[in-house]
Amino acid sequence: TAYGVWVSEIMLQQTRVESVIPYYLKWMDKFPTVHDLANASEEEVNSHWAGLGFYRRSRLLHAGAKRVVKDYKGIVPNTVDELLKIEGIGRYTASAVASIAYGVEVPVVDGNVCRVLSRLTGVANHIKAGVMKDDLGWTLAERIVKANGEGERVGTPGEVNQALMELGATYCSPS
Repeated sequence: TAYGVWVSEIMLQQTRVESVIPYYLKWMDKFPTVHDLANASEEEVNSHWAGLGFYRRSRLLHAGAKRVVKDYKGIVPNTVDELLKIEGIGRYTASAVASIAYGVEVPVVDGNVCRVLSRLTGVANHIKAGVMKDDLGWTLAERIVKANGEGERVGTPGEVNQALMELGATYCSPS
């Protein structure tokens, strides 16, 4: 679900996947829908976030859930522009939710994708300066994710984005 993708992306900010999995499962058991999260007390939210750190993330996720219930009738928006209006959602998270949950042809650029793009383009020496995380990286990733009408699509936009992230995490170690 879009809500599940949103929660996972927020939890994964500055936290390793292996560490997030048990927290995510516990969270989704307690707050299975955006309505459940929006109706929870701050104390409940914080107690289920305990151990993940960076409590600002949980506060923004809680505030965002309230916004989704109030302004979007409990349905997580399906466009990047609308997602960006929600507390705590930036370009990366908005793109991840739109792409993975709704199949929108938008790129998702994180450090892993930057490493893949730098190896494809030979711009590796500039990666620390943030060149790939800026417009260049997003433009290059968009060309990979968008269907170009030539041949068969290799996967949904979300699958392509997740494959790029996994490739960067697995084979393109930070230098």
